[in-house]
Amino acid sequence: MASVFHAYHSPLPYFPYKWQRSHPPRPSVSFPSSSFSRRCQSDARFMATRVKAAASTTPDGRALQVGIAEFYDKSSGLWEDIWGDHMHHGFYDPDSNVSGTDHRAAQIRMIEESLRFAGISEDPAKQPKRIVDVGCGIGGSSRYLARKYGAECQGITLSQVQAGRANVLAKAEGLADNVSFQVADALNQPFPDGQFDLVWSMESGEHMPEKAKFVNELVRVAAPGGTIIIVTWCHRDLGPSEESLQPWEKKLLNRICNAYYLPEWCSTSDYVKLLQSLSLQM
Repeated sequence: MASVFHAYHSPLPYFPYKWQRSHPPRPSVSFPSSSFSRRCQSDARFMATRVKAAASTTPDGRALQVGIAEFYDKSSGLWEDIWGDHMHHGFYDPDSNVSGTDHRAAQIRMIEESLRFAGISEDPAKQPKRIVDVGCGIGGSSRYLARKYGAECQGITLSQVQAGRANVLAKAEGLADNVSFQVADALNQPFPDGQFDLVWSMESGEHMPEKAKFVNELVRVAAPGGTIIIVTWCHRDLGPSEESLQPWEKKLLNRICNAYYLPEWCSTSDYVKLLQSLSLQM
């Protein structure tokens, strides 16, 4: 089977890629990466400052994880009030008039556009039945996908508050038998090899300090012939004569990293190279 490459532009912009390999069957990968466009709320900046100070007292290997967990323990209620169930960007059509009231509908469009690009079949017999949501937030994607496909979905997050809230919402929506959430590390997932038809990572990869290990774990838990969808924040690809971003670009990204507990950013081409190194051909 020939492998496939696609790229298109949208207002954010997004740069999706897809890889596929048939012998032996490996997961296909769809990779729309999004640029940063969140508004920084003053309360969120204040909480980020507090949790950063707390994390600095822990061993280096755990500082980032502790900081992320505490940040979302403290701020998830705020995000839910502002964004609702889905803690990620929306997808906006080029000709649409964007309004604040449209954002929650745009978040659903983001999910649907990601599924469409990945080529998830509309045939019920071919739709995913076992899904993992890596960096699940309060479980909005998990519940949506479970309802859409009649699937079983497991979500993982570093935040105890998020996992608890996600399980409460799943029960309230009658999905407790199909959807569950737990605290776990995306770089060391508590699942056996090849368990999931669909591995879903919606705007969580930017928190991962070891991108190679992150991608390896996504591939490890994906079933042969399954699909991996990654939507993540990336900086622009470097030009042929560039060795790094411009100083002003680094300064801007560092401000975002400091506010949201993000390690160093990478580009879409960096992800492409990582995925190609795992025999996922472009």
